[in-house]
Amino acid sequence: MKNDNLKIRIIGSPGSGKTYTSNILSRELNIKTIDLDSIFWNTSLANNRIKNNYINRDFRLNSILLNDSWIIEGVYISPWTFHTFSEANYILVIKTNKWTQYYRLFKRFFIRKFTNYRPKETLTDFKNLISWSFQYQKDLDNFISNNSYSNKIITIKTSKDLNDFLKLLN
Repeated sequence: MKNDNLKIRIIGSPGSGKTYTSNILSRELNIKTIDLDSIFWNTSLANNRIKNNYINRDFRLNSILLNDSWIIEGVYISPWTFHTFSEANYILVIKTNKWTQYYRLFKRFFIRKFTNYRPKETLTDFKNLISWSFQYQKDLDNFISNNSYSNKIITIKTSKDLNDFLKLLN
């Protein structure tokens, strides 16, 4: 498949490697990547982030979906993102060993805690993210097994899987 009209939705637990995967695909395919966090959250306030209102969020997402090609990555499996799955040519589900995920989340916490990242993350934030990611994995597994997109889903567990997907596109 040519990169024209190529739409890829990437989903996975926090720390699974969604951003890493989307950056590789973006570079290799020359397609812009959109992180759904940048649409969901308003980070314009210096030390805080709040949820964008749904009108702003939906408008921004819908305008991205009008593009011929895109890579959209994020954890969101809620009604406001359902059309990203139906519009996508491929849905990449990133499945990483849970200990690798927890290590990455721990590393990310420390980087954000001790750099100029805003807002600062607290230990409570980190604890909540770990708890949430445990439940999220169950929700993601349920979503994968109970939808009409099975012909679009490709599971990525290793770098080899990602390379095989890139070969599929060429």
